[in-house]
Amino acid sequence: MYNSSCWAAPKSVLEKLDIAHRRHLRSILNYKYPHHISNKILYERCNSEPLSVRVAHSRWRMLGHVLRGPTDGPAYSSLIFAVNTLQLQGRRGRPQSNLFSLILQDLSVRKFSLNDLNDLKYLTLIAQDRAHWRSLQIV
Repeated sequence: MYNSSCWAAPKSVLEKLDIAHRRHLRSILNYKYPHHISNKILYERCNSEPLSVRVAHSRWRMLGHVLRGPTDGPAYSSLIFAVNTLQLQGRRGRPQSNLFSLILQDLSVRKFSLNDLNDLKYLTLIAQDRAHWRSLQIV
């Protein structure tokens, strides 16, 4: 899925994507209405996984690339800017879902925090070891 590492899609959109994916897999396997197959067995039989999981994995890989990249590059600079503006007062109303908020959620699931630049430096050190960074992917 091209460029899915930069998606900031809400959970409802990802769920609709998974539903369409399962519908296509059932069509490929020729499972019609009277026949039922569970989602788990469907994914095992097709040797596949939900597309929402693939999006999360590609987002995690992209974060590793950004953290391993040059510190004066545009991606790392925008990450520094986002971390520095965490303490600022936000807009009124419901918080908007964006890529940085999804990255913060991914980090909190893995018991990491990104509250200041020291946390960013710590994550950069962790990301330098590619094997360890890959092992932090949640399956």
